Amino acid sequence: MGIKPTINVTASEFSAVGQVQLTPRPNSLPVSVPQEKARVLPPAPFDKPRTIWGAMRAAKYHRALADLTKAESGHMRAQVEMAKSLVAAARVARELAELSEICERNTEIRRLNRERDFLAARTELEQARYGLYATQDEVDKLRQPRTKKAQPKNAAAIDALMRTKVDMEALGEDTEALDKTLAVLQNS
Repeated sequence: MGIKPTINVTASEFSAVGQVQLTPRPNSLPVSVPQEKARVLPPAPFDKPRTIWGAMRAAKYHRALADLTKAESGHMRAQVEMAKSLVAAARVARELAELSEICERNTEIRRLNRERDFLAARTELEQARYGLYATQDEVDKLRQPRTKKAQPKNAAAIDALMRTKVDMEALGEDTEALDKTLAVLQNS
C-alpha cells in the first residue's frame, strides 16, 4: 500500500463539484468517419484541481492541447508554403506559355531602339552639315567685300594666290578654297 495524498477541500469547492467537466478521450480505434477540424480553445479560467491525480490529468490535458495547437500551426504553415509554391509554379507555367510572344516583343523593342538611335545619329549629322554650310555661307559673305576691294589689283593678288597654291600642292594640302578664289578673281 502506498501513501494516500492529503486533500484539502473547502466548502466552496464541494458546491462546484458538479461543474467540473473533462473532455472525453477520442476513440483510439481507426474510424473512417471524417471529423470536423474545429479549433479548440482552452478554458479562460483554470479550475483548481482537487486532487494530485486531477492536477496531473489537467497538466496532461493542457500539454496535449499545446501539442495539438503546435501541430495545427505547423500544418497551416505547410499549407501556406504549398500554396506559395503552387502560385510560383503557375506563374512560371504562364511565362513559359507566353515565352514566344515575349521573345517577339523583345526583338521588336530592340529593332525600334536601333531605329531610334539611327535617326538620332542622322539628325545630328544633318545638324552638323547645316552648321557647316551656314558657317561657309557666313565666310563667303565676309570674303565678298574683300574680293571686290582687291579687284583693281587683281594681277598681284592672282600671282600671290598662284604661288600659295603651288606651295600647298607641293605639301599635299587641299587647295579647293584657293581654286574658288582664283576663279572669282580671274572672272572679274
